[in-house]
Amino acid sequence: MSEQQIFQNGYQQALDDFGIKQLLSKLNTYPDAEIEAGLMHLEEQEMESLAAILIGQLTQTLNGKLIASYLNAIRHGNLDLLNCPINVEFPQAVYLPSSFPDSALPPRFLYGDKLRIVPLDSDTESGVVIGRFYNYAAHRCRWMWCYILWLSPGSFSASWLVATIAWEEDLEAEIEEV
Repeated sequence: MSEQQIFQNGYQQALDDFGIKQLLSKLNTYPDAEIEAGLMHLEEQEMESLAAILIGQLTQTLNGKLIASYLNAIRHGNLDLLNCPINVEFPQAVYLPSSFPDSALPPRFLYGDKLRIVPLDSDTESGVVIGRFYNYAAHRCRWMWCYILWLSPGSFSASWLVATIAWEEDLEAEIEEV
């Protein structure tokens, strides 16, 4: 067997092992009110581009809670849980709610509040609120408050950043030690 054939066999095996073949097959036959893939006669390059976009979207919407849940299921043998589809919903259009600001929950934090980003790990980030904005959070499929933090000198990324942003759900008040 040639080196090229060995590479091609390994490549095809990797596509199969990581579910890429199944994704491409699903894209090629996906029946939906919005798209009838079989009737659209998708070309191979189009399907591969769609797959890359979907994988990119999944990568950007991953969060620690989701990863921890699946890891816990794997470690405890709850493999039937892994067959449940991950729901990544995106609205047709993302416009500021017409009832804003009346429909928005009031922000939890005020300018000047000292906060830290959670979950805490070895790379602690903390700072002072210098701004906030109401933004569509694709990972939660809803509108949420996002805060601008002026980083504390002791923050992990303070050597290359002066400020960062974080969603309200990822922040908690920093308790000063006495």
